[in-house]
Amino acid sequence: MPKTAAVLFVHNEADNIGWWLSHHATIGFSTLIVCDDHSTDGTWTLLSNAASFYDIRLQRSDKNIPDRLERQIAFQKAVFENGRTEFDWMMILAADEYLHFEQASSLEEFLGSSGEEPIAVNWCLFGSSGHETPSPFAPSQAFTHHALLETTDHRVTRTLLPPARSENTLPDPLGRISSHPDWSQARVLHYAAGDRQSFFQRASSETPEEAWKHFNRNDALETGPQRWLPETRRIAASLVQSGLTDLYWRLRQTVVQHDENTLEKLGLSASALSAEDDGTFPNFQFYAFSETQPFVLDLHTEQLVTLPATDLDPTRHVRMILAIEVSAVSPYPAFLFPERPCQAACLNITGSPSLLAAIPLRFRPEDQSMASAITGQSVDLEIPDPTMFPQEATSELYARLTALMVLSQGGHTLEALLRGIERLPAPDATALGCAIAMLSPAEAAQLAVTFPGLVPLSVRPVSP
Repeated sequence: MPKTAAVLFVHNEADNIGWWLSHHATIGFSTLIVCDDHSTDGTWTLLSNAASFYDIRLQRSDKNIPDRLERQIAFQKAVFENGRTEFDWMMILAADEYLHFEQASSLEEFLGSSGEEPIAVNWCLFGSSGHETPSPFAPSQAFTHHALLETTDHRVTRTLLPPARSENTLPDPLGRISSHPDWSQARVLHYAAGDRQSFFQRASSETPEEAWKHFNRNDALETGPQRWLPETRRIAASLVQSGLTDLYWRLRQTVVQHDENTLEKLGLSASALSAEDDGTFPNFQFYAFSETQPFVLDLHTEQLVTLPATDLDPTRHVRMILAIEVSAVSPYPAFLFPERPCQAACLNITGSPSLLAAIPLRFRPEDQSMASAITGQSVDLEIPDPTMFPQEATSELYARLTALMVLSQGGHTLEALLRGIERLPAPDATALGCAIAMLSPAEAAQLAVTFPGLVPLSVRPVSP
């Protein structure tokens, strides 16, 4: 197996870097070498957490070099020089660039028929797909439309290169500008537009409206890159849950030590946290779906499916339960989770961005509709019979929600959450993520600002 490295120079990409890392680990890079240019948005915190899951080698740029582009080039040259004897192939990418293969199932397979010559891969410029604000979904889910092949920008390339043959020069992205682009084997998905709000906040152009029109190309539909999503989501979930575990310990330290500075940033006070609450836990009603074709988690595939009741294997299939918090106000907080504990890293239903072992939802009793607690958009369980059947509120089902109930005792507020953190003796990333999803958008945003890099978009509710 060849040793390969993707090389990234990054600044303030906390909301997106997890997807970049997860995607390039999924397609088969053995190492990710990342230089953080002294980000201020939590990118370094997220990278540091991610490095415990994969061979991610972190550096910080040389502040003695005043120009950012010069810092980037210095990093890239040093990485290629140091990688000559370790890596068979290396590739420089940007944080909005994702390598994609049209047929190959992995980087190893793609390289298997390539010989030893450098491989130039053309850009494929993706537009916003109508997104005005940051999306909590993976880029390949959020941005599905791109410019036509003949677009001039697609002549720009990124190069897979044996570092031993780099001859002390970096690959030139414009080296094939006179050649027609070719996507038959691979392309670099270039999410240069992203969402409109983020694009204009970056404001890297003196004429941002013209730049937006240039990059926001939505001429052709492309969903092929979504084939990487199952593994990408699994890896991204581990990064998100690691960050939430880190957040638990920081919040607990804040509460236990009565850290007034941090509490002030959160808009809270030590006296408010010490006040008595009513001691009332949330009250839930539990439901399952369909008696003839139950909605279950397949432990072998980690997919949610429906099966005839006669085909269920109790060692493989776990029934899904919807817990609806009827003691709250409508639309009720609701949580979809497996009936018994299992090892699935995250659950996935259409319309929900969460990367947790339970899915936070909002339930409207008047029409029995469900929406993501994060986006407010409808979700689709994709089941033929959505009929809900009440389940006995057993101690076993309530036990599945113990940590979440502790974090939401007294209501879905930041103040109640911090009180719950003090009572919760050990971290539960899924419970904390679900609790954050039920906060008001303003309080969730305040939490994200106070602890940059630890409150991902995938659990952060947005304003309706």
